[in-house]
Amino acid sequence: MKKFIVLIVILVLAAVGAGWWFMSGKANGKRVFVTDKITRGTISNTISSSGSLAALNTVEIGSQVSGQITKLYVDFNDEVQAGQLIAELDPASFEAQVLQAQANLESSRASLHGVEAQIKNLQASMLTTMADIKASEANVRKSEIALKDAERNYNRIKELHNRKLISASDLDNAETNLESQKASLDIVKANSESSKARRQSILAQMDASEADRKGAEARVRQNEAQLKLAQINLDRTKIYSPIEGVVINRKVDEGQTVAASLQAPELFTIAKDLREMQIDTAVDETDIGVVKEGQKVTFTVDAYKNRNFTGVVHQVRLSPNESSSVVTYSVMVNVDNPDLSLKPGMTANAEILVGEKRDVLRLPIKAMYFKVPDDLREIQNKAMAGKNGKNATDTLPVWLENGKTPEVKVVKMGYSNQSYIELPEGDLKEGDLIITGIRGETNSANGGGMRPGGARIRL
Repeated sequence: MKKFIVLIVILVLAAVGAGWWFMSGKANGKRVFVTDKITRGTISNTISSSGSLAALNTVEIGSQVSGQITKLYVDFNDEVQAGQLIAELDPASFEAQVLQAQANLESSRASLHGVEAQIKNLQASMLTTMADIKASEANVRKSEIALKDAERNYNRIKELHNRKLISASDLDNAETNLESQKASLDIVKANSESSKARRQSILAQMDASEADRKGAEARVRQNEAQLKLAQINLDRTKIYSPIEGVVINRKVDEGQTVAASLQAPELFTIAKDLREMQIDTAVDETDIGVVKEGQKVTFTVDAYKNRNFTGVVHQVRLSPNESSSVVTYSVMVNVDNPDLSLKPGMTANAEILVGEKRDVLRLPIKAMYFKVPDDLREIQNKAMAGKNGKNATDTLPVWLENGKTPEVKVVKMGYSNQSYIELPEGDLKEGDLIITGIRGETNSANGGGMRPGGARIRL
């Protein structure tokens, strides 16, 4: 038992000694550096966002008339064709409205025919009256001639009577004939005026009948419109799919009554093609400036945790969305879904690729946070001052581990992300070991993505 306790104590002391050696950062009096390699590869910058999946083209189908649903021909997940009958409402009341509208139209057409017949009768009467007027005018002229002849005859007989050449009876006959001709002229003139008055009466009747005809024609057009509307409402009792697609929602059952008084009640939701979908993602206002159409997007959904899907930014919408003083913008991402594994409503966690450089020399970002020991700081300061000046913001001191005394190199910084910095030029090469820390010491960034000297990471 005592031997076992002694063994445990020895092991504990050995562990403490090894830990002290490790944490001291020195072996045989030398520092032990933590290193990483310079590599060649891709530097990518992404913006994280989330949104819900939806069909690229979704149509909500409703009813434009009220009534009881008598038949549903499709259900959830059914595929439909454009123009396919998908539901019917009870048509009885609408059929009655069509019959009533047809009766009203026939009645108005009959009234129009009656008015047109009356106009034709008046036109015939007008023709007769015009003939009477012409005849009476001829009779007037004839009577006027006869009167002039009777006057001449009377004057001649009167002169002969004054000469005692004819008897008084002849004078009386001539005078009687003259008066008779005057009376005849008055009669034919009266008949002529009567015919003209009858013509004016017919003209007035024709004007009134013409007004009646226009009114009857208007009623015919009105009833034709009412019949057309009634037929349209009857046709609307049969509901057809406007597009080819799949039914993703059904909100009614057979026997249910729908009311379309204020707005069309929704019956079905049909997605045009679930092989093409979109994500409505929300991007913060601080990041929206770098999001452009055509950028690649990768995303995951909870249903397939180990699978990555891809898409493309289709549209960056200008309308802001504000919630709890946070402003975001909708970014629409088009997604191909050939195997129909993605479903409408799934939550997508997306990464929008806003920048990328391929096949570049990459410096691990950890090299920026190396805390230089005091005995090496002067060497670093001289290297920085000799390269670009003390306040250069586009250069970075990098320490190489070469197995001997560490060597500092001042490099120019290029494109960067949270993991790597591009080295567009300089003496470093792929495979070089870069010091990122000293074993046993804790390195800390010099304040929120800043390196010594004040250069900020280029994201």
